[in-house]
Amino acid sequence: MHIRRDSEEQLLLKLKDGSETAFSELYEIYVKRIYAFALNILKSPVLAEDIVQEVFIRLWETSANLDPKLSLQAYLFTIARNLSLNVIRKASKETLITDEIARYAQDKNGNGLTFTEHRQTREFIAQAVSQLPPQRKLIYELCHGKGYTYKQAAEELGIKDATINSQMVKAIRAIRQYLIRNGALLFLLFFRSQ
Repeated sequence: MHIRRDSEEQLLLKLKDGSETAFSELYEIYVKRIYAFALNILKSPVLAEDIVQEVFIRLWETSANLDPKLSLQAYLFTIARNLSLNVIRKASKETLITDEIARYAQDKNGNGLTFTEHRQTREFIAQAVSQLPPQRKLIYELCHGKGYTYKQAAEELGIKDATINSQMVKAIRAIRQYLIRNGALLFLLFFRSQ
């Protein structure tokens, strides 16, 4: 799908003013292409969906500073590429860290710390999810808990894909804020760096 430059510019101007409708239209225009691009890099549908979600979170968060005269497509694909490469770098580091933790746990004849860390992480996230509004919580649980794609969740609930994306953006932002407010994010980062 090719969007006329002047239409995109008008949508960006509306988005700069906080228009959720303009955001939804831009989401519909770019979501499939960004997903395909991220999937091509990451080879994982789940990770590609996460990248798409993060791209649109960033679009929303930076919308007030966007220059409507510049190419939104180039901007979104640059974000998607950088995030995808960050995922690859992070996965590489996490593999090394996970291997080190496993070696340490084997040397100490136990994995109680790892088990406790995972349990506490799940508890923090569960507490954050329980604070979400009912519809947002349901959408989050379908997508993250049951592994539904955004499209599957939209079909299940009879709503638009863009609504699912918007609610997931808000859910993840609320979960992050909950973790930060309650010191859980620092806890998780501390234990992951040990």
